Amino acid sequence: MKENFKLGGILLVITALAGLLLGFANSLTKEAILENSKINKEDLKKVLPIAESIRDIDIKINEEGTVKEVYEAIGKSDVVGYVLKVTSKGFHGPVDFVVAISKDDKVSGVKVLAHSETPGLGAKITEDKFTSRFKDKSAKGYLEVVKKSTVKDSELEAISGATISSKAAVSAVNDAIKFYMENIKGEKLAPNGGTDANSGASEEAGAQKEEKATDANSGASEETGTKKEEKKSTDTNTGASEETTTSQKTDVNTGASES
Repeated sequence: MKENFKLGGILLVITALAGLLLGFANSLTKEAILENSKINKEDLKKVLPIAESIRDIDIKINEEGTVKEVYEAIGKSDVVGYVLKVTSKGFHGPVDFVVAISKDDKVSGVKVLAHSETPGLGAKITEDKFTSRFKDKSAKGYLEVVKKSTVKDSELEAISGATISSKAAVSAVNDAIKFYMENIKGEKLAPNGGTDANSGASEEAGAQKEEKATDANSGASEETGTKKEEKKSTDTNTGASEETTTSQKTDVNTGASES
């Protein structure tokens, strides 16, 4: 009886200790996640160099939306812009961005915080060569992804072979622009074609259809041309054969007459 009581006590102590350790580990994990989710000074300097710190802003954020965090960026004393953390859908999964917009309504900078895009392709959205394309773009209208060289200021050239990842980046910046203009500035965002993913998909599908149609027409033309050439060649050869045969017959008949 005493042994059972002693065993029960030991098990109770072990269970209690395990519970405490689990709770402590969970607390550390939550703190780490919270810390990692914040925009650090390095990120801030990257996207808005004139800012020295950020502070929370009293503004309502839709928890189900793509904009996750919004901060005021402070310079030496005044607000110099706004920093937004935005999540977009990439090729392999969600991509986290930090987008800075200056007080003169221009995109100051963009940085990728986390992603799982393909190395050498979609992962190129993290490179300065790509993110620098957003710098000084107007925040008064949507940006648009194009596969060729840009013509309008609102256009941004996609990374070759990584159109979906490029669109994810532009979509994130557009969401930041929309939130900034409508919720911070209180102004209606001017549409200018936008980066609508569906629009991009339609354009791509249209291009594919055109390519298929071109290939089909080309194939039909080639087939028609081939048939014409074959017929012409056959007719020519046939004519030559008939002529040879007629000539031979004439020679035979002539020979017979001379005999």
